[in-house]
Amino acid sequence: MASLVRDPFVDPEDWRILRTLAVYRLALIALLLAVHFLELSAWFFDHSEPANFFRIVAAYALPALLLLIATYQRFPSSGMQAHLAFFVDALAILLLMYAAHGASSGLGVLLITPAVGYSLVLPLRLGLLHAALATFAVFGAEFLRQSLNRIEGADLTNAGLIGLMLFVTSLGAGAVAARARKSEALAARFGSDLASLSRINERIVESMDTAVLVIDEERRLRLQNAASRRLLARTDGDSDAGQSIDGQSLISAAPILAQALYRWQEAPNLDPEPIALSPGGADLLPRFTRLGQNAWAPVLVLLEDAARVREQAQQLKLAALGRLSAGIAHEIRNPLSAIRHAGQLLAESPALPEQDRRLLDMIQRHTVRIDKIVEDVLRLSRRDAAVPQNLLLRSFLERCIATWAEGCPAGARAIRIDAIPDQLSVRFDPDQLQQVLHNLWQNSFEHGAAETGEVDSPDEPAPINVRLSAGRLSPGQRPYLDIIDDGRGIPVEVREQLFEPFFTTARRGTGLGLYLSREICEYNQARLSHVPRSSGTRGTQFRLVFAASEAPLTPVPTRS
Repeated sequence: MASLVRDPFVDPEDWRILRTLAVYRLALIALLLAVHFLELSAWFFDHSEPANFFRIVAAYALPALLLLIATYQRFPSSGMQAHLAFFVDALAILLLMYAAHGASSGLGVLLITPAVGYSLVLPLRLGLLHAALATFAVFGAEFLRQSLNRIEGADLTNAGLIGLMLFVTSLGAGAVAARARKSEALAARFGSDLASLSRINERIVESMDTAVLVIDEERRLRLQNAASRRLLARTDGDSDAGQSIDGQSLISAAPILAQALYRWQEAPNLDPEPIALSPGGADLLPRFTRLGQNAWAPVLVLLEDAARVREQAQQLKLAALGRLSAGIAHEIRNPLSAIRHAGQLLAESPALPEQDRRLLDMIQRHTVRIDKIVEDVLRLSRRDAAVPQNLLLRSFLERCIATWAEGCPAGARAIRIDAIPDQLSVRFDPDQLQQVLHNLWQNSFEHGAAETGEVDSPDEPAPINVRLSAGRLSPGQRPYLDIIDDGRGIPVEVREQLFEPFFTTARRGTGLGLYLSREICEYNQARLSHVPRSSGTRGTQFRLVFAASEAPLTPVPTRS
């Protein structure tokens, strides 16, 4: 029953073959009828019975017409129609052979065409089965005819040749069909893989931050991603930034880009210059690549933010400079240690004049300052990998303040914790967070002293108070920690340079404390920034925004 239902998933090529055979069948019937009505059957066939010949051909016409209609209706299935059609063809041709007095009439060759056609639709074994059944039927009909007349060996030989041709043609057609099906399956699989890769590539290109365009030989836009549509929409002043303008002329969509493309086509070896698609817009760096060898091949255009490119180049330079600085610092440390040790030995001499002792103190102070710079540079280049952990912020700050107080006289450094929830958690490497906090506190006490001057010794009490407050930027958002002091504050003109390496306004500063603190924060996916104080409010405020914390939350002791 399964073969009698409509099969919409069969190969359309099978239906075309069945329909072609059905048309061929009707054409053959028309030709045989013409031979009969023109009284040419006796001329084509030596021993024929015209009356029986006509009856057989006329009876053959009705199932032939029904089979043609069935191919258009695609019912029953293609396999069932192939079996029915071959049975009808074989029966009709065998009766015609019988009416034309056997295999010598030459009508047996008419079985070859349907045998080849149905072998292309059916599996190879079924095609060979059809050939075998047709061969037995030809021999059976020939033996039946000759049993009523005299035996003629030539007719049996002709029947054998017909059977041989049926087997050979069916075998060849089946092999070709099997190979074609295998090739089609392989092509379909590769086509599916290619379509999947194409969809992946489209998704990747669409999600890129870099604007991507493809321009054809007529300078029309053929492909865009979301970034390029936003850029060109702003150029046109269109409020719908997501609207595609595929097929539009590049000159009308972005005339400045069209000019840059023309300059590149005239001189492809020259480095492209940054362009702005609209007045006051961001500088963009166009990159052109021809997608082919011909001059009329499409051109791939990448539009990158020139400021970002410059920033990346600057980062590479800074990285190289950092490695160079680390190497120099390492080489400086050994002779610096020798100088410092010699100064300490010289300071123990009782016969040292007072003037020389003042010069020696100056040498020792600057030696310590250089040593601290070297230590900070080496710390930047040899920073340990961050191991972020979930920390309960209040308890961690209490332990961190206790560690800080161990190196300071009692009351010299006042650090107060404001209302911080006990369960507020942050995610940070404990040792690195303690290093950041100590840097910020040291910065407040040393550089936030009274307007009269700076504190020359870290052991002297400073009239500075530091308080810590924390919370979340908004419900469910990332937690933050504010470090606020009541010192003299930071002048407006130097705020943009706060986190630059080696920038300092103090005689004893190295200019690496804040830079190192920000680097450590970014290493832990956090952000350290300076928060300007309101007008008339003294002091300095730094805000540390942490990464999102993860459960479970457990207090983590600070490693010393």
